[in-house]
Amino acid sequence: MQLVLTDADLSKLKPATRADLLAKLFPVRETASSQNPKGYIWDDVVDMTPSQIENFMAGCADITIAGLKVFAEHGPEIHASLLAEASIENYANFQGSITKRTRTITGDKNSFLFTWDDWNSEANGGVGHYAVTDATYRSLRIYFQLD
Repeated sequence: MQLVLTDADLSKLKPATRADLLAKLFPVRETASSQNPKGYIWDDVVDMTPSQIENFMAGCADITIAGLKVFAEHGPEIHASLLAEASIENYANFQGSITKRTRTITGDKNSFLFTWDDWNSEANGGVGHYAVTDATYRSLRIYFQLD
């Protein structure tokens, strides 16, 4: 089967659909771990496509969406204190709601949307960093129309 799409056809697609289509047609051959911020454990942290991010956001509270916009604007790695821009002060609640939604979207009961460093280290002083994969970061930027 042959499918022909013109530039005009592509421009009519939602940004997330266009990104998914292009990712399928032109996959990145690099390993995800080589693109992700260093210094984190990436086990069970998922790459979200633009369409998965759209589905993810459809089931989120406004404050959660605002928190994820912070990742899109400042990521893929952020200091947790930046979440104050989204009026998020309870990191555990934010992290829990994100994790629950991630597992709903992926169907993987062990998946996480982001990873974090050692918040109890002397350098962090009780508030550390979160990081999403490079692929998820790009999908978030597409969702918030930052690219």
